[in-house]
Amino acid sequence: METAAASTARSSQGAGMLSTITRAAATRSGSGVAELRSFRFNADYVAYLVLALAAFLFLLIAISHCVLQRRYVNPQPFIDRPAEDYPPVTIIRPLKGVDSGMRRTLESSFRQQYPGSMEILFAVEDPDDPAIDVATDLIDCYPKTNARVLVGQDNVGINPKINNMMKAFAQARSDLLWICDSNIYTDPGTLRRSVDLLLDNKRVGVIHHVVFSEAPATFGAMLDTAFLVTNHCRMYLAINAVGIASCLMGKSNLYYKSALDSAGGLAAFGHYLAEDNMIGQALWRSGWRHTMTGDLARQPADISSFSEYCSRRIRWVRTRKYNVTLATFYEPLTESITLGALTAWALNRLYDCNVYSTFGVFMLCWFTLDMLFFYRINHGSPQSWPWFVFSWVCREALALPLWLVAIVGNTVSWRGQKFRFHLNGTVEVLG
Repeated sequence: METAAASTARSSQGAGMLSTITRAAATRSGSGVAELRSFRFNADYVAYLVLALAAFLFLLIAISHCVLQRRYVNPQPFIDRPAEDYPPVTIIRPLKGVDSGMRRTLESSFRQQYPGSMEILFAVEDPDDPAIDVATDLIDCYPKTNARVLVGQDNVGINPKINNMMKAFAQARSDLLWICDSNIYTDPGTLRRSVDLLLDNKRVGVIHHVVFSEAPATFGAMLDTAFLVTNHCRMYLAINAVGIASCLMGKSNLYYKSALDSAGGLAAFGHYLAEDNMIGQALWRSGWRHTMTGDLARQPADISSFSEYCSRRIRWVRTRKYNVTLATFYEPLTESITLGALTAWALNRLYDCNVYSTFGVFMLCWFTLDMLFFYRINHGSPQSWPWFVFSWVCREALALPLWLVAIVGNTVSWRGQKFRFHLNGTVEVLG
C-alpha cells in the first residue's frame, strides 16, 4: 500500500506542476495582450499617416487654386520690350491623319502675336496623309508666314512621333523650338508670353502648357474631359508650382534646341513612348528649370467610346509605371474614393467618428473643390452640368479598377501598334 508520505509528496508535485502551467499561461496571456497593444499602436500610427496624407493632398489642391487665381483667372499682360529682343522661334507640328477640328488647331500657330520671326514646320510621315491638304491650304491662306511641310521619317527608335519629327528637328533654323501636337489649340498670345518667361529667367529651359479638354461628344470623351480638367489639371499645376522635380506633358512645350542637343538630341528619346517625360527629366538633370504661362493647350475631346477611354487610361498608367515608378504606385492614394475611405477609417479609429458621415463629407468637399476649379479655369459652366457631374462620378469610381488592371501588365497599344515595356522604360514593338 502507498504510504501517506508518498501520497503527500505526489500531491505536492502535482500542485507545483499546476502552478507552473498557470504561470506559463499567464505569461502567454500577457504576451498576447502586449502583442495586441503593439498592433493597436501600429494601427494608430497608420491612421495618423493617412490623416497626414489627406492634409497634404488638400494642401496641394489649395496650391492649385492659388496658381489658378494668379495665372489663369488673372492672366499677366504682355511685357513691354522691343521686338528685336525676341529671338526667332521654330514651331514643329507633327501630323498623322486628320484630327477633329484640325484646321482650327493648326491655324492657331499662324495667328500667334509674336514680335520676332517665326517659322512653322509640319512634319508628316506618309506622302498620302490627308493632313497634308489641311496644312498646305493654311500655308496658302497665310503667304507671309514662313511655313512648309516636310514629308518622310527617320527611324531612330520605336516612337512614331519622334521618328516623324526628326526631319523638322534637323532643319529647324531657330534655337527655340515649340513642339506642339496637331490637335492642340493655343491662344494668340501664348508664344509671346512663353518667350517672355525665358528671357526673364535664364535658368528656365522649358515652357509648357497644361492640357485642357473641351467639347466632348461621347460618354468616353466626357470621362476623359472630367479627368483632364479636374484631377489631372490641378495636380499638374500644384506639382509644377512646388517644383521639386520634373513634371512634363508633351502636348505643347518650348525648348532650346541646343539644350536638347546636349542631352543627346531628339533621337536619344526615340526608344521611349513617354518621350515628353524623359525629355523633361533629362533637361531637369542638366539644370534647366521648367515653368508655365497662364495659357491652356486646348484639345478637342476626341475619344469615341468608353472602351477607348479605358484603354487610354491603362496606357498612361503603364507608361508611367516604367518611367516614374514610385509616383505611379502611390497614385491610388491621391484619388478621392480611396483616400476618402482611408480617411474615414482613420478618423473612426482615432476619434470614433462615424465612417459613413466622414466619407460623405470628404467626398462632398473634394467634389466641390473640383467643380470650383473647373468653373474658374474654364471661365464658365460646362455644356451640361448634370452630364459633367455624372462623368466626374464615373471617372472617380473607375480610377482604382483601371489602375489595378494597368499595374499588372507590361504591354500597350498606340497608333495601331503594340509595345512591350522593359524595366528601364524603353519599349519594343510586338508583331
